[in-house]
Amino acid sequence: MRKINTIIASFIVLANLTACSSESSSDAVPVEVVEARSWQEEIHADGEIKAAASTQLNVPGTGWDQRTLVSMVANGSMVEKGQIIAVFDAAQSRVKLSQAETDLLRKELMEIGIQSNAELGRAELSSDSAKVTGDLNLSKRYANADLQIFAQNKILDTLVDIGFLNHKQDYLKWKNNQIGARSNADQAVVQSQKESVTLTIEQQRKSLSALELRAPHEGVFLLKPRWNGSLPQVGSKMWAGEEFGSLPDLEQQVAKFSIAEGAAFGLKEGQAIKVRLSGTGTELDLKVTKVGKTASTKSRESPVKYSDFEASIGQDLVRKFVLKPGQAITGRVTLLDSKKVLTVPNIALVQEGTDYFVYLMEKSTKLKQKVELGLRGQIRSEVKSGLSAGAKLVLVPEKKEDKS
Repeated sequence: MRKINTIIASFIVLANLTACSSESSSDAVPVEVVEARSWQEEIHADGEIKAAASTQLNVPGTGWDQRTLVSMVANGSMVEKGQIIAVFDAAQSRVKLSQAETDLLRKELMEIGIQSNAELGRAELSSDSAKVTGDLNLSKRYANADLQIFAQNKILDTLVDIGFLNHKQDYLKWKNNQIGARSNADQAVVQSQKESVTLTIEQQRKSLSALELRAPHEGVFLLKPRWNGSLPQVGSKMWAGEEFGSLPDLEQQVAKFSIAEGAAFGLKEGQAIKVRLSGTGTELDLKVTKVGKTASTKSRESPVKYSDFEASIGQDLVRKFVLKPGQAITGRVTLLDSKKVLTVPNIALVQEGTDYFVYLMEKSTKLKQKVELGLRGQIRSEVKSGLSAGAKLVLVPEKKEDKS
């Protein structure tokens, strides 16, 4: 029993010593001794192989014609020049064509009816004109006869008939001209309507003749995602001229990566990048050839912005490893690789305007020191002047007591 009490007492003393030790260490300021050391900075990013140049593929047709996707090759398939990539149908165009052809037939029948009515009207006027001419000749004969053999009222009727027949003959001539003018006007209206219908027929026939999408050159067919990220499927409704997909040029390819905006610090063109083909273990030694100037979000769900950068792939590597757009890759960019350089952690830096300062620990006193920085990394930065090896650098100058 006495032995157990001794053990318990020992544990209590040990616990008290540990607590005191932790309290004293919490008051200690974390420091780092400044010295020249090797410095490496790398960026790791995921990406995929893309074509440097690509031919845009649109749904065949023009105007506001609607199309229904009937069949297509699989997304990511290799296609040859002239190969049919997709087949569409245009049900609305077929209906419009049938209606327009029927309408054109009506217009032609209407035109024939106008001509027939004009000819019938002229025939009736010709008959009336012949009768008036005969009556007029007969009336003139009576008018030149001996007036003594006719009664007085007969003479007066004859003279009245001559005047009336002359007027009627002029009227028939005017009416004949009117029939011609009206017929020409009606035919002009119908002809204009026929031209409009004919234009519609030509447009719909042209629309129905453009229902196949063929590959302009050899390449890998890639579908164009819609605004919501979905891909076109058989049975989908699309508009003529709408972007359907693309046909990348297989001879010119690039490794394209996306990286969070904050992690792209120090990335620039010309830096070496080791690209690894996912699932194969193959690695390619390339150089960064393009760095995006802006950053943007990838989805509505995440506010994180990403920057893009690319590395060109030579045609010899494309042919050697049979690279294709869409292959997943990972990249490792070496930002810095110095054997001996004086650096400080970024957490130890205090920025005031355009100047940078650090705090040094000398005999339990913090001294503020201005420094001139060189290359910057994600974790550390090069110091060109203001520090020397052996100095004790305060790592947490942002504490409230340090800002006095």
